[in-house]
Amino acid sequence: MHLITKTLIGSVVVGCCLWAANKASANRVASSDIAKQLPNIINQAQRPFSGVVMVKQNNQPVFAYISGDNIDNHSSFLIGSLSKQVTAALVLKAVDDGLIDLHKSVSHYLLKDGNKPRAYVPPSVTVSQLLSHTSGLLTLGEPPVFKPGSQFQYSNYGYALLGDILEVVYQKPIDQLVAQLNQQNKLDGLYAQTGDINSIEATHANFILGNTETLTQSADGSSQSQLIPVELSIDKSMIAFGGMVASVEAYGRFQDALYNGKLLSPKSLALMTSPQATRNHRWGALEYGYGTQISRDEQLVEYSHSGYLPGYVSLAVYYPKSKVSLVILENTSWDLSNRERVFGLHDAIRSSIRNRLAALEDRPVAKLYQASVSAFEDTFAPANTAAKAVE
Repeated sequence: MHLITKTLIGSVVVGCCLWAANKASANRVASSDIAKQLPNIINQAQRPFSGVVMVKQNNQPVFAYISGDNIDNHSSFLIGSLSKQVTAALVLKAVDDGLIDLHKSVSHYLLKDGNKPRAYVPPSVTVSQLLSHTSGLLTLGEPPVFKPGSQFQYSNYGYALLGDILEVVYQKPIDQLVAQLNQQNKLDGLYAQTGDINSIEATHANFILGNTETLTQSADGSSQSQLIPVELSIDKSMIAFGGMVASVEAYGRFQDALYNGKLLSPKSLALMTSPQATRNHRWGALEYGYGTQISRDEQLVEYSHSGYLPGYVSLAVYYPKSKVSLVILENTSWDLSNRERVFGLHDAIRSSIRNRLAALEDRPVAKLYQASVSAFEDTFAPANTAAKAVE
């Protein structure tokens, strides 16, 4: 028995040492490969790139690609539907603060203290259903298009209502709540402001104005691309679902704080990253939690969201096991008549990172380490634990 014990402990120690040494080496190799591959991917894209790509591990930069007039890593962009992740985090923080119950009716909060809601919401719709896009509410003043909770349908209006709820329970405007989140967690660059984007630029020197593309057919049948400065105004309702502003640095810090338990309780973070519904996406069927897309396979767990609005395209991805984050912010909204051309670059960057991380997790030393630990745990498991496992 002592010989077996020593052998197993020796295997674990050797496995741990090999795993630690090789994982450090593999991380360097993975980072190097990402740095080599991503410029080629960007340069070979079907359309130009203007914006910032930032890859971090443990909140430290691994790779950055910056292109465009007056753009740097501190430049801020409208982040579109990445705003929904922030709104979901604010709602779950309110749950932690005892101000919101996810399973209570939306109307309970919208009618609180004599508040006058923007429109009637049926009592059957809950806060949880707004967060998971399963409320069936799609349009202001219209009833749910299906039984609340029965299916998924993406809803900007649902997140606008979440912004209303936050304002009621905190008695503060949504832009102030975003500013408070930014300040308290030292994100240094996440904010919201209503008004025309030119007025935002006037008060925030790092804000980048967006362009929108129009494709036209020339006489010979070829497509001609024309970029036009976008005219866009942000109202209060838009902030919660698509009108927040951030730099890649600030949003990367937000991801790090969120997914490493610095913003929410363990229970609330688990709810945010647990499947509440299934979403049909260009990447295939994805699970959807609260403001977060979830992709799981044998090797990788991935949390993500993307955004598109006139003048801006965005993507944020996080891999919790390796603590790798990807943030892409662009100041051009490409013509949606060819979605592969619009989103193909973002998808290729994501795929490259996924492939490197999957290769890292599949290394033999990692498998040796896991096998050694499993053998050690099996040997020293109490008898009652083994009996429960059989049951």
